[in-house]
This record gives sequence, structure tokens and C-alpha cells, in this order.
Amino acid sequence: MKNRVKDETEDLPHFPGASNVQKHTSSWRLWHINFKFVIASQQWATIIFTILVCVVPVIILHWGPARHPRNRDIFIYDAGISYPLGDDSVPAWVAWIIPLILLILTVLVGEFILYKPVHANITNAVTTSLHFIIDGLAAFIVAILVYVATKSAVGYLRPDFLARCKPLGGPNYTFQPQYGTDTGTICTETNTSLVDDGRSSFPSGHACMSAVFVWYTAGYFMWAIYFRHRQSVFGSFVERKSWLGFFLKDLGHALALYWILLNVGLSWAIAGSRIVDNKHHPADVVGGFFLGASVALIFVIRATACLKFIPVYNIDTDGAEHLRGGEHGVGDNRLEMAEMGGEPPAAAPLSSASPHPGRANSLGAQHSISLN
Repeated sequence: MKNRVKDETEDLPHFPGASNVQKHTSSWRLWHINFKFVIASQQWATIIFTILVCVVPVIILHWGPARHPRNRDIFIYDAGISYPLGDDSVPAWVAWIIPLILLILTVLVGEFILYKPVHANITNAVTTSLHFIIDGLAAFIVAILVYVATKSAVGYLRPDFLARCKPLGGPNYTFQPQYGTDTGTICTETNTSLVDDGRSSFPSGHACMSAVFVWYTAGYFMWAIYFRHRQSVFGSFVERKSWLGFFLKDLGHALALYWILLNVGLSWAIAGSRIVDNKHHPADVVGGFFLGASVALIFVIRATACLKFIPVYNIDTDGAEHLRGGEHGVGDNRLEMAEMGGEPPAAAPLSSASPHPGRANSLGAQHSISLN
């Protein structure tokens, strides 16, 4: 009988050493995603620990006794806090929603287009994509905890603080020229949340929230393009025997570079809007931007290294294999040996089933992973 299933390797760009992974047309249909495997393969210990360590303190800082920032002495003649109170040019939700969408888009392009041949089936692509997206959200949660705690502990005054406070000298008002500060100043504004927000200038939340996703995107894409595979990822899509082939490959690298710069520029523009709106001092913006970038790079470096611990889905056995083949630096060395002209080590047959129902054998290991 004629085989109706077309081998998808005919239509996919080829990575050396990845040919020993079987690919099926049906394995790339949405309804063939093994969601049970996708969910079970995530790093749940890290996810739960992040929620417990970060989310609970953030809730306490927002609604608990520490919700009021440090009360610093003010100088009512300080021009740095005498700017008018205005609206936000960029709402807070835009500062993180747009960069998050760009991160998700970048990861999907990387896993479903650039590295589709390595995954062999859609379940592996979804598993890896979710690994990076969840890790980016974890970095976002950690960054929020740090900047909220810093705002509360520092209590730095915003440029528009006096417009929020509407100060009035009380009976205990005294001017201290030796310190340049005023004590006993009374704020006539009855909206305490508005005044408390005026004491939350450092660091900039907008700059931090946008930077954490933008720099996570930059770190992931740089790793995917230049470090994940020994050869150029764009070289698998074009013939490099002519000048045009070399030009198209370099064009891919140029587009990747300017996609990263576009993301970083967006984050920097969001941060700059906070100075224009008189919501932050320049140091607040730089501090928030640095904080978000630092947390993001720590998480993305860890996520790329931990990818080797994410099991690979075998569509033939409906099970998990420990070794991630075909990815330089994050799995076994079959791809690297193939590129050097050597013979890759023998892997366990893909068609061999686990002796235990509901469990899958690991490549090169004597134990198995429960999928029930």
C-alpha cells in the first residue's frame, strides 16, 4: 500500500548530524502536541520556589505594613522635586506587555523556524519554547521584587513630589540650613497613595520591567544565533556556493542584530519617557535599566545551560529521552562529531518501548521517567 505520510525532512533545512532523528509530517500538527509531556518537562521546582520567594514578599510590600516608603526629609525650595504633576506618556502595562510579546515572538521564531530540524516534532518545540518563556517570566517576577523593595527602602523623592505633597509649614516646621533640609513639613494632600508614590522614585519601574524582557530577548537570540550551533543557523536555509548565498546569510545575521537593537531601543525609549514626564530622575532610569538587564542576563544564561536537563520527546515510543541531540553545547556530542567527520555514538533504537507501561527509557541511561 502506498505510504501517504510524507517525510518532512525533504522540506526542512538540514543541520549536519541531525539526520538520525526521525521526523514525521503528523508530528508537526497542532493536535499532536503532547501537553502532558510539555507541562511535566518544565522546571517546576524553580517555578514554585520563585513564586514563594518573590510573589509573597511583593504582596506584603504592596498591601502590608511596608507599603509606605521611607519618609525622608525634604527641602521645599529644592528645584529637583518642584516639577508639575502630569500624566504618564507610557502606561505601566505597556512597559512590560509589549516587550513580553516581543520575547514570545522571538522564542517562537527561534524554536519553530530556525531550529525546527533539531526538535523533530512539535512537542519538543513547544516544550523548549515554554521553557524560555516561563524562565523570562520568572526573571520578571524577581526584578519586580527587587525594585519594589528598593523603592520602599530608599524612599527617594520624585521630581513632581511637591506637586503631590502640597506642603504646608506646621507648628514644628524648622529650617536647617546646615543640612539643607526641612523637618516638620506637612503634606496637605489627603490621597496618601499619591504621596507615597511620590516617595518611590528610585529605581524606575518602567525601565526595569521593560529592560528585563528586552535583555532576556537579546540574550536568548544571541545564544540561538551564535552559540547554540557550531555552524551558521542561516546557512542551512541558503546555498553558500555563490556571492548571493553569502550575502543572504550575512543578511540574516544583520536582521538578527537589528532586531535585538530594536528591542533595546524600545526599552530605552520607555525609560526616557519617564524623565520627560517628570516622574523620575536620570539616575532612577539608569538604575532601573541596569537592574532589569542584570536579572535578565542571569536568568537567560542559566536557562540556556539548563536546557540540557529538559527531556526530549520521542514520538515513536511516546516517551522521554534525556539526551538532547543536535544542539552544540547543550546536549550530547553527536552533532559535533558529525561536523568533524567522526561517527556519532550509537543511540538507543527509537522504536524500543519501555518495559514498564507509562514509562519511557532514557538514551544512555538505565533509568526511566514516569509520564503518568
